[in-house]
Amino acid sequence: MGKLFKILGWTLGLLVILVLAAVLILPQVVDPNDYKDEIIAQVKQQTGRDLTIDGQIQLSVFPWLGVETGAVTLGNAKGFEEKAFAAVQHAAVRVKLLPLLSRKLEVDTIGLKGLELNLTRLKDGVSNWDDLAGSGGRQQEKTHAGGSRGEEGVVDGALAGLTIGGIDISDARITWDDRMTGQRVSIEQFRLNSGPLVSGKPVDLQFGMTLKNKQPAVNAKLDFKGVVALDEAAGVIDVSGLKAVLDAEGDALPGGAVRTVLEAAVNAALDGSRVDVSGLRLNAGELMLSGNLKGRELTRQPAFSGNLELAEFNLRKWMADHAIALPPMADAATLTRVGAALTLKSEDGATRIDDLSARLDESRLNGSATIRGSAIGFNLNLDAIDVDRYLPADEKSAEKPAAASTSRSKAGGGAATGEGTLFPVETLRALDIDGVVNVGRLTISSLLMEQLKLTLKAKQGQLDLGQQVSSFYQGGYKGKASLDVRGRTPSTRMDAAATGIQIGPLLKDLTGQEKLVGQGRFSADLNAQGNSVNALKRTLGGKLDFKFEDGALKGVNVAQAIREARARLSGTPLSASNVPQQTDFSELGGSGVITNGVLDNRDLLAKSPFLRVNGAGQVNLVAENLDYTVEGVVVNTDKGQGGEGLDELKGVVIPVHLTGPLASPHYTVNWEKALLESQKGKLKEKIQEKLEEKLKGRALPGNLQDTLKGLFN
Repeated sequence: MGKLFKILGWTLGLLVILVLAAVLILPQVVDPNDYKDEIIAQVKQQTGRDLTIDGQIQLSVFPWLGVETGAVTLGNAKGFEEKAFAAVQHAAVRVKLLPLLSRKLEVDTIGLKGLELNLTRLKDGVSNWDDLAGSGGRQQEKTHAGGSRGEEGVVDGALAGLTIGGIDISDARITWDDRMTGQRVSIEQFRLNSGPLVSGKPVDLQFGMTLKNKQPAVNAKLDFKGVVALDEAAGVIDVSGLKAVLDAEGDALPGGAVRTVLEAAVNAALDGSRVDVSGLRLNAGELMLSGNLKGRELTRQPAFSGNLELAEFNLRKWMADHAIALPPMADAATLTRVGAALTLKSEDGATRIDDLSARLDESRLNGSATIRGSAIGFNLNLDAIDVDRYLPADEKSAEKPAAASTSRSKAGGGAATGEGTLFPVETLRALDIDGVVNVGRLTISSLLMEQLKLTLKAKQGQLDLGQQVSSFYQGGYKGKASLDVRGRTPSTRMDAAATGIQIGPLLKDLTGQEKLVGQGRFSADLNAQGNSVNALKRTLGGKLDFKFEDGALKGVNVAQAIREARARLSGTPLSASNVPQQTDFSELGGSGVITNGVLDNRDLLAKSPFLRVNGAGQVNLVAENLDYTVEGVVVNTDKGQGGEGLDELKGVVIPVHLTGPLASPHYTVNWEKALLESQKGKLKEKIQEKLEEKLKGRALPGNLQDTLKGLFN
């Protein structure tokens, strides 16, 4: 037994001597720099590229088996510039020797400094790395697939453990020059640092880089840090404390600069079967988005679900801080309170948004929506909104005509002349929408609508908008508007009907003037073609009708106008009067046909305690003028509408001719015809009197006498 121990001792001592000899002698005897030419030749043979090793190769043996190099350069592929494909200023890797005896790999910190990688793709699609992509990866897969396995299912020769002291990559630079697309991007000052990488233990990870893009010109700096834990047995990777900071500047960015901070925790399966993102927070100035997301089947049929919340913030200020121009709005207090929250679920190519709750200033919106490809469906409820607050002040139709005319004259271009393009045809053709919006209170173009239901359908260039208003100026409204942009020229159609409305407040809100008051109804069935205001006016066609009761036409007192005209013709003075400038009516109605922007009306009928009025003529909506004749008949002369009676005009037709611009028409009274009618009446009376006088006391056969008496009645 003693002899055995003696042999073992000598053997162990011999091994120690050999190891010490290797440590001391090998670095002195073996100079890896002697093999530079052989290494360079092998690279040339395998790749056809030139390898340059400028610095010294240093070798260490014990306790670390390592190699360290100076500057190394790998040439570019044939047909590309002389610029190197890859270069490194310094590289080092060391492996601990003794643990290898137990099939454990302990690697010291892997260092790489000054890496430069130039990637290029030519216009014909050939890249400068194509010649380096071989079948090695596939061969390796075959080797692994065909390798023998032990009892525990581990490939023979596999490592029992892997430990890396850390990764230290600094001053790396990568350029991407794509001449097919003209894109040129460079990543500079790339750095990657980590703590020890030990299987089953978390590791601190930090990396950063500066990205420069040529077109559009953008410079961005990205910093990332987090704690990464890899559980190979469970097939899970966990990233906690993740924080990414992006600082970017460039003309293409809002305000020329953007700073974004992303924080989250990520837990994911290595096979891509699931990923969970919790504690998500995205900050960009005052904008803060938070939530949680879950994903599954990422490599096959990705599906996501979760919830997101946009904290309430001042969008107007945020846009100003980022130098984003806001469109002109009538109210400078808009967009100061904006926020939203929702839950989402995306699977099988469709994204479903539920529990939507959004705020826009004083307005509240809730509902749901579905997105499938380009198709959008929604069912939304809005409590109240004043759309005019978000429109330019000079475009609100609530302005008075004079003010609107002034603003248009100051504006310029096609919009001011009516020739500007109205409909974005290509955008509308691509729409695929089917949705409903219920609005409690809506103000648009100064018109007030309550309990409104809007239905919108758009598909393949055909758009339909349905409107149903339960409360519309004390009445109701129902309409449908359609827009067809499938052809070369857009065509529109509107079918609308209102009942029980008060026309006075409606006109006041719409035009700023209450020229007509009364309760009644109107309907219209109109169509037009074109893509500008003027084109729509020129092609406008269709029909309309209306009827109002117990109202007044303001701005003109027909009875007073008749009195004034009669007084001027007769030379008699007219007593002063403070009667209102309006013509009362108990009934006002009519219908019209529109052809090429010209309204033709032949059945206007108005009844008042003083007058009966019939009207006929044309209103040119293109030229915005009219040529219209109103015929009034005095039916009551007992101080009609606050003035003295007109007994001599009772029953006489009085024509009034209206001409000129719609905003301020001129009118003339055809007194010649009126006086002729009145004189005819008097002449009839005198003839009747003379006839009765001649026939007095005379007997005529049959009923001839009665016939002659009634001849002029």
